[in-house]
Amino acid sequence: MSEHKNKVDIGFINECESWRLHPRFFPSKVGGKPAWLNRKPPQPSTLQCIVCNEPLVFLCQIYAPIDDSEEAFHRTLFFFICKNGSCYKPNESNCIKVLRCQLKRDNEFYSHDPPLEDENAEFDDSKCPALCYICGCKGPNHCSKCKRINYCGKSHQVYHWKNGHRESCCNENPSESKDIQPKNNIIFPELELTIEEETEEKVTETSEEQELKYLNKLIAEEKAGCLNDASETELEQYANASVEDKTFLKFKKRIAREPDQVLRYNRGESPLWISSKPLISNEDIPNCKYCNGKRQFECQIMPQLLNYLDLEFGVSSIDWGILAVYTCANHCTDKEVPYKSEFIFKQDIDSNLASPSTSSKEN
Repeated sequence: MSEHKNKVDIGFINECESWRLHPRFFPSKVGGKPAWLNRKPPQPSTLQCIVCNEPLVFLCQIYAPIDDSEEAFHRTLFFFICKNGSCYKPNESNCIKVLRCQLKRDNEFYSHDPPLEDENAEFDDSKCPALCYICGCKGPNHCSKCKRINYCGKSHQVYHWKNGHRESCCNENPSESKDIQPKNNIIFPELELTIEEETEEKVTETSEEQELKYLNKLIAEEKAGCLNDASETELEQYANASVEDKTFLKFKKRIAREPDQVLRYNRGESPLWISSKPLISNEDIPNCKYCNGKRQFECQIMPQLLNYLDLEFGVSSIDWGILAVYTCANHCTDKEVPYKSEFIFKQDIDSNLASPSTSSKEN
């Protein structure tokens, strides 16, 4: 990740061989199961939606080490979301969670030296507990009949029973293994997240009329992809409101450099807002609940990521404008809590938004 002030790294989705997303390669990725950094993942209760109490599903992870921190030589942010569309409310992040995990270079899980780029290289995973067969989170429960398959809780156990395990449970030659899943519509498609520095482009100031003309042109050509199929009424609303609110237009013009970006990373700087309200200031960001230190902006998930998620079972109402993440500026460490919750702010593209003081909270 770029450490230069005002430099922005952006992330793109790519396909790659699945073995390259193994934890030993410290991957950045979207979907599949978490490639846990610390091989002692959090308890399932940590990853429950506080709205519906169902398990959150792994969205993505970003490998983001801190160059000048011995404690954060390895460092990854993990994102989890609820697949229940009814849990999503404008500018509320109650159904989204981000965890920070970090390790020293010399640790109990990984070699001091970089891993070999070899699919068949050995990796000692004996210190990792049993994981949920469905979602890859910690699996303290297991099937009471065959006692071979672990789950994070009842919800995923019931799902698996209905989708394959009933037929294979207690078979002498079970078809299931930790590497084979005949059916799993819980997790998202697994894809690599590649990071590169944003290209520089001279941005010239335009008159109000030129800005409106530019936005109307985008609407007419149906290129407003970041709106996630917004209705014609919503598009017209933004066109009419853009005299007062230039933020959305600035957002569109900036991402037009790289329309497929799903991530923006510029730690210590500011988000690229998609709307002028609600906004949050540094005073609105709660201090780290582990060390009471200040948090700083680190990265944001872009709406384009929704295009890569396989959203089924009536969860098409999952949506966001941006997901802005604020992490502990001290990069605090606690061996007793290897996965620490950080602050995430969901900003939606809606002109009638609630105050950030009432619509955003820490999970």
